[in-house]
Amino acid sequence: MNGALYFSANDGADGAELWMSDGTADGTMLVQDINPGAGSSLPSNLTVFNGALYFTADDGIHGDELWKCDSTGASLLNDIAVGSTSSSIAGLTVSGGGLYFTADDGSHGDQLWKTDGTADTTTIVKNVYQDGTSPSIGALTDVNGTLFFTIADSTHGVQLWKSNGTTLGTVIVKTVNASDPDTYPFFLTNVNGTLYFTADDGTNGRELWKSDGSTNGTAMVADIDGGSYSSFPWNLTAVNNTLYFMAQDGTHGYELWKSEGTPGGTMLVKDINPNSNDSLPLVVHQRQRHALLHRRRRLGRHGAVDE
Repeated sequence: MNGALYFSANDGADGAELWMSDGTADGTMLVQDINPGAGSSLPSNLTVFNGALYFTADDGIHGDELWKCDSTGASLLNDIAVGSTSSSIAGLTVSGGGLYFTADDGSHGDQLWKTDGTADTTTIVKNVYQDGTSPSIGALTDVNGTLFFTIADSTHGVQLWKSNGTTLGTVIVKTVNASDPDTYPFFLTNVNGTLYFTADDGTNGRELWKSDGSTNGTAMVADIDGGSYSSFPWNLTAVNNTLYFMAQDGTHGYELWKSEGTPGGTMLVKDINPNSNDSLPLVVHQRQRHALLHRRRRLGRHGAVDE
């Protein structure tokens, strides 16, 4: 922010607190001891919005809440879950002139929130569940000022939603598959103004999808592993105007693929480990790789357990 790097660090005396650096030793310093003494405030979710730094921290009094840092220093923006209870803030995302995140105020469950940078404008965008049931909201992703995200809905399953920051403008984009919770949208990724994700419509298996925010404009890009088989696109990554990801087509194993948003423009980049062997072109934690390999060993192409 403003040419300086902000981060969390522990100097052995003040606990894990907010630090900044201009790239020199003398210019690397503690911004503020938010949780005084040896206690740690554990600054997380650091996000720049409208010239200020927003993050979550615990000052030892209010729990883990939303904080703001500008030229005057760091201060608590809003004690969302009043008292010492933490509001479990996550997913800080700038979109359409607002800063969005998920939080639980202790009364409404996990909901989508928005702030313009003041305590008064820090509010729930829409109370998705009115019956006291806590929803599950995640994968906040900005695409040209529209916020996309997923919500676990008792009626629709886990589906793709969008919001323009208003109650009426916070809606389901399209119900891809309401019958199976394992078909939910995953890996939401912005590629040059188009949202890409993976989903299973119950017919074609888990494949690559895209959305322009409309119902008709939300559709499968390509059935990479034909029929009801799943290609399991993984680690969607934007490079300029091209989407890169890992997938398998039933012939080449898990390899590097790319897509320009059309069936013809979705293709294998290279069969790095030839034939049906997996090259697994991933940048993931080792436990994620093990989970993927375990899933591959257990599931045959027809979904049956492969002994």
